[in-house]
Amino acid sequence: MTSTALSKRLKVSDSYLKKIVKALVKENLVYSTTGKNGGFTLRKKLKDITFYDVFLAIEGRGNIFSSQHLLTNFLGEKEGHKAQQCNISIALNHIEHTLISTLSNINLDDIYQDIIKLYNLEDIIQWIRLNSKTL
Repeated sequence: MTSTALSKRLKVSDSYLKKIVKALVKENLVYSTTGKNGGFTLRKKLKDITFYDVFLAIEGRGNIFSSQHLLTNFLGEKEGHKAQQCNISIALNHIEHTLISTLSNINLDDIYQDIIKLYNLEDIIQWIRLNSKTL
C-alpha cells in the first residue's frame, strides 16, 4: 500500500506518515519497496508486534523521562546536596517502568481482535483491496 493512499484515508499529511513509516522500517516492523509498484507491508505478524515496539520506533530508544535534578535545585545549596536521587525522578522511573510493561503486554493482534468484534469492517476491507498492491 502506498503512503499516499494511507495518508488520505487517515487524513494526515503524506510527509508526516512517511516519517512515521520510515521509523517503522528502521525498527524492522515494516518493509518498504520503492518504484512504481512500491509501498509498505508488515514485516511481522500482528501478534509479534507490541505497542512498545511501535513506541520505540516512533519515539526512539532511551529513557522516556530524564532527571533535570529539579528537587536538588529547588531545595537550594543548603539541603539540595541531600537529594541523592530526586523523589520526582523516582516517581517518573516508576511511571516509565509501568508504561513499558503495559505497552509490552499488548500486541497489535489483541487490538485487532477487539476491533473485529466491535465494528463492521467491510468498508475498510474493500478499501484495502482497492489500494493494496498485492491483494
